[in-house]
Amino acid sequence: MKTALMSCLCFSLLAVANGAHPQASGPAAPATDAAPVAGISSVPMPAAAALCDAPWFRSGSRVQMEGDGEMPMSITMTLREVMRTARGCSAQLEVRSKSALSALMGPPVVMDQVHEINIDRSSATMRTRIDSRNAVINARARYARMFGEASFTGSGVFNYAGVEIKEGAMLEGETFQSSVSLKIYPLGADEVVGTMQALHASIIVGSRTVGRRQMINTVMGRKECMPITYEKRTSLGPLMVGDEILQLEPSVLHVTDWYCPMEAFVLRTEVRQNNKVQRVDVTSLEMLDPEATAGR
Repeated sequence: MKTALMSCLCFSLLAVANGAHPQASGPAAPATDAAPVAGISSVPMPAAAALCDAPWFRSGSRVQMEGDGEMPMSITMTLREVMRTARGCSAQLEVRSKSALSALMGPPVVMDQVHEINIDRSSATMRTRIDSRNAVINARARYARMFGEASFTGSGVFNYAGVEIKEGAMLEGETFQSSVSLKIYPLGADEVVGTMQALHASIIVGSRTVGRRQMINTVMGRKECMPITYEKRTSLGPLMVGDEILQLEPSVLHVTDWYCPMEAFVLRTEVRQNNKVQRVDVTSLEMLDPEATAGR
């Protein structure tokens, strides 16, 4: 039980700010009514547009992703309360995920996260910074549940936004720092039976290489996309479980993001580790009319 909770928790926390989140390059024509749209736009997105101006950065936008491999997963992300600020923008990000270790043959770990996100696109740095503090984490497995808070901060985390993606280009790396503090309860009871703290989790992404534009089959149809390849190192740092401190080995992942310019999204991510490949596909993109969701 502990292994499944820890593994699925680690993946979900790190995925939120990096590879699992769709990344857009610029604004598009707004969606109308409250119907979902199967793609952001039919025209290329202008370069040099910031994340706050991305077509999906609006209240009610929702992304659905599905992953295979040793840790099958389903992730839904929804933006709420999007606001523009003097330095950038802010929003509430709701994340609901189901993930499991296939080797354990058990039920999935269900996790709900609510992040209050502030995005700083200061011209002084020319890089987007994202901060989320006191995010609420609620995870449930077969025998236990975990409840607590997390925070993260990153530089360049959504850096496909505002970047002109060209074949053969080299894109800078990015960093991501996170902390989490959780209490563990047995299901159906309110007595704390354990605690878990990871105060120095991190992701370090190396420079990325943009490959040749090509047609690929995605869940959302045949699309023209570019492979962006890079190495990603993830670490939980010292993990305290109760009074015990665990030193876990960092993971080295080889990642390919399939960025599709016409949709301004990464529609597929392939992650290779220890000669095994896991694929995460965007299966649904929805943008709701802000006026239709204003009263919700």
